[in-house]
Amino acid sequence: MQKQQQRPQTEHGKIEQGQVTNGGAGDGGASGSATATGTGAGGEGRKSGMSWVWGMTGGMISRFTNPTVPNANDPTQSREGGVRNTSSAPHSKGNEVGGGGGSGSKKKKKTFWTKRKTSLPGTVKQVRGAQYPPLTVKGQLPVLTQPEWKKRPLTQPSLKPNKAVSSSSGNNKNTAVVSTPSPSANPTLDVKNGSTSNATTATSTITPPGTHNSNGSDDKKEQKKSFSSPSSVGSSNALSKRAQIFKLINEPTLDISALRQKSWSGLCPAVRNDAWQLILGYQPANRERRGPTIKKRRKEYQDHCRNHYSTDEDRLSSSEKKIMHQIRLDTPRTLPGVKLLQHPSIQLLLERILFIWSIRHPASGYVQGMNDLVVPFLVVYLASRAGVEPSELEQKHLQTEHLRVIEADCFWSLSKLLDGIQDHYTSAQPGIQRMVFKLEELIHRIDQPLHDHLKKHDIRFFHFSYRWMNCLLMREVSLPLIIRVWDTYIAEPDGFKVFHIYVCASMLKTFSSDLIALDEFQDLIVYLQNLPTQNW
Repeated sequence: MQKQQQRPQTEHGKIEQGQVTNGGAGDGGASGSATATGTGAGGEGRKSGMSWVWGMTGGMISRFTNPTVPNANDPTQSREGGVRNTSSAPHSKGNEVGGGGGSGSKKKKKTFWTKRKTSLPGTVKQVRGAQYPPLTVKGQLPVLTQPEWKKRPLTQPSLKPNKAVSSSSGNNKNTAVVSTPSPSANPTLDVKNGSTSNATTATSTITPPGTHNSNGSDDKKEQKKSFSSPSSVGSSNALSKRAQIFKLINEPTLDISALRQKSWSGLCPAVRNDAWQLILGYQPANRERRGPTIKKRRKEYQDHCRNHYSTDEDRLSSSEKKIMHQIRLDTPRTLPGVKLLQHPSIQLLLERILFIWSIRHPASGYVQGMNDLVVPFLVVYLASRAGVEPSELEQKHLQTEHLRVIEADCFWSLSKLLDGIQDHYTSAQPGIQRMVFKLEELIHRIDQPLHDHLKKHDIRFFHFSYRWMNCLLMREVSLPLIIRVWDTYIAEPDGFKVFHIYVCASMLKTFSSDLIALDEFQDLIVYLQNLPTQNW
């Protein structure tokens, strides 16, 4: 390499220092020029060739060799960290430019970037987010000023007796006046007089206990008028919510999304019947079509009963006999703690609903646990017909004309429910397996100690959560609580598929400490299959 660099000096002469000049501020390589001197036969041709090379690259090299002249089009002179080193030679055959031109010239280390201590104007600085806040120097922290609205003193109404009222009413010396400013005004508190300076104020008298007002009536009546208990406030909120739901239901075209939003936080018994049927799709959204549609559906169910159901087993096929036998075994086990469900008319109602559904859905047929899913619809619709709370139902409310209508409504409501989770009851039950797997994954994320403890004692989630998914917690919590939970399940688009998993996870999280304290496999299984939820 050293010989190649010295070759132009021996054959064609020496390139003098200073002959490479800058042709202008960024006007290209054509503005630069270079000359070479030499003798020989082929000197002229080689001289012209070298001149053309240096002429084409002279302008670019001059920008590196002259750092004092900034180029606006060159991005290298505006980046953070410095500019190119001017002492390095260009990457081409020939002598070093600006190094003296001799063979003994000292070579410098090739460096492309040099770090500057001070950044050039316009450089890009590092931006730090909230995860990596910038380091601040003590004494240079910003001065935070308090907003104007926080500087204003908080004004509260005074409970001091008003002299004007007490003097005019003679016997009412113990009455206190509460001055309530109007929302549009900006009141200020007058400490001396104990009232606000706002002219538009409304005063209400508060009589202390044990005194009488000027009209001679007891103070307890006045307190009832001026103050409301928390229970009355809650009842007023419930009334307003019920009125809003009634208004939604009675609109010509129902807004299902608005009804879902209102139903998510719970429904009152007066509107739960219609709200469930509307959200499930049993009743149409059009108000004018509801009556004819319900009448048609009830008649259709009566036709199914006449065509498919029979108490005479001789008229049933062998497969239908197996289904009927399993249903008759399961219906007496349906919530044995509720005496109303053990009534013969209710047992026959459950038998017809389950048998006709299994005949109309041969892909899944009847599966144990479906009998539990009929109960919430039955109790809610029966309580709505009787005009009582679900917990107040008795055998006297089981009227034959009501049961015939309620049976059809329960059948179609159950059909709408099972249409969304039918894969829970098909072969191998893939829907339930998927929900159990998601529950285990969720517990691993939110409560890893519990997950590890169950895994340590060989407790599989399928051992205890299969019944939770199959019966939707009907055997784990009380019936009134199930009805309340179903308000949210029905309001959610995939409540029985997705939201139910989070409810089961919250139950496990609630009893996490008790489960971790158990160290035996049998104790853990018994506890998980009999959770202490009797008082819920």
